[in-house]
Amino acid sequence: MNLQVNMLSFHGCCRLFGLACLYLAIFFSTPAFAGKARDYLNAPVNTWVTFYNLGFSNRVAPVDGAAEFGISNVTTDITSQSLIVSRILDVGGRTGGLSFVLPHADIDVAAGPFATGETGFGDVGIVAEVNIFGAPALSKENFAQWDPETFASFHLMTTFPTGSYDSNRLVNTGSNRWSISPTINYSYTPDAGWTWLEVYATARVFGDNTDAPGAAATLEQDPLYQIEFHASRNLTPDFWLTADVYYDWGGETHLDSVAQDNAADTWRLGAGLGWRIPSVGTVFLNYESTVSSPAGQPEGETVRLTLAKVW
Repeated sequence: MNLQVNMLSFHGCCRLFGLACLYLAIFFSTPAFAGKARDYLNAPVNTWVTFYNLGFSNRVAPVDGAAEFGISNVTTDITSQSLIVSRILDVGGRTGGLSFVLPHADIDVAAGPFATGETGFGDVGIVAEVNIFGAPALSKENFAQWDPETFASFHLMTTFPTGSYDSNRLVNTGSNRWSISPTINYSYTPDAGWTWLEVYATARVFGDNTDAPGAAATLEQDPLYQIEFHASRNLTPDFWLTADVYYDWGGETHLDSVAQDNAADTWRLGAGLGWRIPSVGTVFLNYESTVSSPAGQPEGETVRLTLAKVW
């Protein structure tokens, strides 16, 4: 009888681990496109801009009901990369752009004696964007003489279920669903670009995954809302420091219409720097860490390195 109870407890523990992996897969299967200061600065039209992003993230989420197996939390380590290629366009006299996003991730999840992971490409994204005011379409020659000014822009990213996915795996780098993410940024500069105070507001809307990993279920997710505040200041014409605040809310998931009580209500703080290197490009380095989140949800930190270049 005790053996039977222990076996039932063991299978229950496995299920807890599976659900934890599913939860982490939901939020981390596609490498995060977290923003940073000066993400949306103007660029000359009829040019290409490339971004290479490299990120390291660690998340720890508590697990209840598995202490007898030596399991108190689930730890996730993610190495993410992405290549973004953008074409800067003239859209009725305003700066616009069209971007292609190719993400890749290496995800490792561990809880006590249980461990799993996956490496592969994430879901491809396409971004269309256009300036609302303050960033006119300029040639390279005119851009060199232009003083940066306060501006706002609209950005629309769509991701497609093209990433690596297998419903028999608990962790995937693809999400097996589409998503649409509109973003509006407002970027204020009082001194022609030496100081920037910025707000980015994003809503992420998700399609359904009708073949959720680790469960014979349909996964649905409520919209996830994100707002970011960034302040940056130049120390030299080519070097600046940043301070960042992030807030996420919503995004609760449902398995076969059963709510999972995992909506985000999370604050993160960060800091970073930017360094424009002639003939190389611009290097961004950012760090962020969770400072407040609902009980039972993942907390952790992320370091991101970005190299951007205009061609």
